[in-house]
Amino acid sequence: MRPIAIALALPATLALTLALAACGPGATQGEAGQAGSTVISSGAAEIGGPFTLVDDTGAVVTESELEGQPTLVYFGFSYCPDVCPTALQKLGAAQERMGAAADDVQFVMVSVDPERDTPEQMATYVTNNGFPKGLRGFTGTVEQVDAIKDAYKVYAQKVPLEDSPMGYTVDHQDIIYLMGRDGELAGYFGPNQTPADIAVGVRQYLANS
Repeated sequence: MRPIAIALALPATLALTLALAACGPGATQGEAGQAGSTVISSGAAEIGGPFTLVDDTGAVVTESELEGQPTLVYFGFSYCPDVCPTALQKLGAAQERMGAAADDVQFVMVSVDPERDTPEQMATYVTNNGFPKGLRGFTGTVEQVDAIKDAYKVYAQKVPLEDSPMGYTVDHQDIIYLMGRDGELAGYFGPNQTPADIAVGVRQYLANS
């Protein structure tokens, strides 16, 4: 199925520039962009593919978890001070706007900080107020997370924080992927899209699939 024409459309041929988020104190998205962090994809949108991770219960999960129902996927991390909570709260608001249609949609957050985001940490984080109900958290080893980042063309980079007990933050793209029932990319939403935009886009996918 052709990706949905909502928000930032993904036609068969494209030049895709992914929005970035800087997640450190005083950082801005402009600073992240200056770090050589633009991701470009030309030709077919080859985003997605095989992965092996663990979920917030400690169970092993693979790409088969994203098949059978549409899934909204966000790459972030639990120590993110503002960008990730904002995106996940936007997903929570979109879920409410979907009404009964939300029952057919899965919500997943994939950690880009596997060193700190253990399954136990993720289990607590995904239950934060305002986040989508039923949100699942995926994490794994550094190597496993690197593999899914490569498959999804995700930019994420550790940035040291001087004089901070956190030690580092992670600059990463701020994109919500819509994966279709077949596990293939169906569309995506950037940071400027609203909960209403997401709800409309998902309903459009459900109506046409």
